Amino acid sequence: MTNFEKYKDDLMKIDGEFAVDKYTRGIVKCNSNIECEDCLLNSGCSEKDKMKWLYEEYKKPILSDDELELIKALNKAMGKEYKYIARDTDGFIRFFETKPCINVLKNYYNKYGYTYIGSKDGVLFSNITHKDGLYDIENKCFIKE
Repeated sequence: MTNFEKYKDDLMKIDGEFAVDKYTRGIVKCNSNIECEDCLLNSGCSEKDKMKWLYEEYKKPILSDDELELIKALNKAMGKEYKYIARDTDGFIRFFETKPCINVLKNYYNKYGYTYIGSKDGVLFSNITHKDGLYDIENKCFIKE
């Protein structure tokens, strides 16, 4: 299934240009419901780039809508833009603004710090596991070290 097939009903509701919310992956009207930096297509907002995205294979998101909304709320509350997520060996989820390194304990760290939440129970961010590695929020993929 392509992105067009997945989002065709949402696209039909948009009068004018569309944008893709990089947090919720929802289709919204461009320039009215979303800031450019919050658009998945921000780096390629031309018609050609939009057509390319529409023809790409739809990838089921690793993060749920609720998890994406939580990240968006954390970004706003902390005045930051988290770009990476990792689950450490201790089970906690850590959020990073810049790409972190791995220490000898196979945990992720960053000299600029991180924010973590105590989600050891697996309810939140259950698709993020330590063995999968670092998750790139914007590109929707795991980065293997």
